[in-house]
Amino acid sequence: MHRSITAFFTGLLVLATLPVLAQTTDESQTLVLPLSAADTATDMARVITSGGRTEECLAPVSVTRIDGESRVVSSQGFFIEPGVHTINGRAMLDISHCPLIGSNPMIDSAADLEVNFEPGGTYHVAYYHAPANTKDWKLVVWHVETTPAEPTNF
Repeated sequence: MHRSITAFFTGLLVLATLPVLAQTTDESQTLVLPLSAADTATDMARVITSGGRTEECLAPVSVTRIDGESRVVSSQGFFIEPGVHTINGRAMLDISHCPLIGSNPMIDSAADLEVNFEPGGTYHVAYYHAPANTKDWKLVVWHVETTPAEPTNF
């Protein structure tokens, strides 16, 4: 009984540290912060991965790799430092609006999505799965929001 309680709390401890793992940085890792860090991420770009549009064949993405390295980030989204970065992950397909065509569709891994993230921008990322040929399915930025310019006083 004591072992199972210890294993349970150890598992909770591991789960509780996952957001911290996404924040660790060194010279080779891209700085990534959780969405809850909005107050401190003012010079970063926001990446939203949960708001796909299923009726337009845009599926939510759970990002698992940033700049070629395995990363643990929220499935809702995250903040990323400005610059050119590549991301990839797993999609959550909803085929109710975009049914699979053919009896044996082979779904290849999508190529990395390369984006030049601007500070203050919000990038909505999804997995586009409308084409009949599954080799044409890909990660896309389907909407970009930019912060309005500061008003100028003359």
